[in-house]
Amino acid sequence: MLVAVLMGLLYATLLGMGMSVILGLGLYFTPLSEGLLPLLASIIVALAVFCGGLQAARSAASRGLVQGLAVGLLFFAVTVAVDWNGTLMSLDAAGQKLGLCLLAGATGGIAGIATR
Repeated sequence: MLVAVLMGLLYATLLGMGMSVILGLGLYFTPLSEGLLPLLASIIVALAVFCGGLQAARSAASRGLVQGLAVGLLFFAVTVAVDWNGTLMSLDAAGQKLGLCLLAGATGGIAGIATR
């Protein structure tokens, strides 16, 4: 179970970084507004965690909801740790990001078992 969750976390992290690079290049080379950045960043987080939960559930072959939730929680913890700059994130922003990660991870985990 732990190996599947860590593989899902690695998958989500790499996918999120890749999509972020693509988004950055898209914002640089196209006339897209930077005002869309918060929405696009949330979409990237949701897709990355969904795919990570999907991967974890498929490789574990059981407990998809738990696998997906674990990937979402660990992804949230990793992104908060990487983003740490000495100040606290607002409770509202942290709650929204945690909810997004858990919802996307749980959905991915359930989908991973359903499509197996």
